[in-house]
Amino acid sequence: MRLEQLYYLCEIAKNKSISYTAELVHISQPALSSAIHKLELELGVKLLNRFRQGVYLTEEGEKVVKTATEVLAKIEELEHDLALSKEAKQNSVESLTLYTTQQLGNTILSKVLIHFHQEYPHIRLNLKETNSLRVISNFQADNCSLSFIAISDDILKKYSKTQGKGYNFNFEKLRNGKLYAVVGKNHPLNKFKNASLEEIVKYPIIIIENGCLPYAEMLKKYGDPDILVHSDIFASSSDFINKGFGVALASSFFIIPDTDFVYIPISNNIKVSLGLVWPENYNLDLIQQKFVNFCIEAFKKNKPTKNKN
Repeated sequence: MRLEQLYYLCEIAKNKSISYTAELVHISQPALSSAIHKLELELGVKLLNRFRQGVYLTEEGEKVVKTATEVLAKIEELEHDLALSKEAKQNSVESLTLYTTQQLGNTILSKVLIHFHQEYPHIRLNLKETNSLRVISNFQADNCSLSFIAISDDILKKYSKTQGKGYNFNFEKLRNGKLYAVVGKNHPLNKFKNASLEEIVKYPIIIIENGCLPYAEMLKKYGDPDILVHSDIFASSSDFINKGFGVALASSFFIIPDTDFVYIPISNNIKVSLGLVWPENYNLDLIQQKFVNFCIEAFKKNKPTKNKN
């Protein structure tokens, strides 16, 4: 039994065609049929049933493909890790450059990076501040590569190339988020379990700009907002919130536990996503790909943060 035979069988299972699969794997149809036939003889079972409408796995074939898929995935992972080890030996210092917003760097990303460092202590981190909207609207001008951002689904849709005109980028979504009103304990909204944007615009607004959502523009759809403070520095606006002077907006990714802020869910259906983004034509290096894979697995396990989004 050879790995290429298992690979061929898995491809046939996906394509339901021997002739089409032969084209994809760049061998002749007779050679492909012969490889599968030899595998059947070696295993002593029939793996494929051939019909006019296509080729389908037998019950035994399905068992073989299930195990073969796992084996091939493990081998691919091993090859990747070996390549990473080879590159590590060739480079005296390994580093990861990551662009992110100030707010994410102070909240959820800090926990992600702690876990990443614990697993890969030899990798040095180089963090650079940016703006979520700026990242996807002009990668080339900002010279960004891999970025950790939170952004509204509407903006993602607006700038996505799937809309015909837009920017070419890859977005690996890690988590769905919600929009919250942020108030002090003495603010009138504190008595509500949730609030609508129509209700929020009745109070002075504190805009903390992070490129996640165009808050000022969005609020105009729900009333005539009185913007008391407009800042891109959260710390400079926190006293205004605590004193009850106004209402700020933040996604669930920016929730800071153990503070005097009160976070009230917004009832309007405003969708926000947390994820990793990079230009479509940019080839991630092995360290960056390692970080992407790490984040995907970490967020599946809900490891980076205790916040429930």
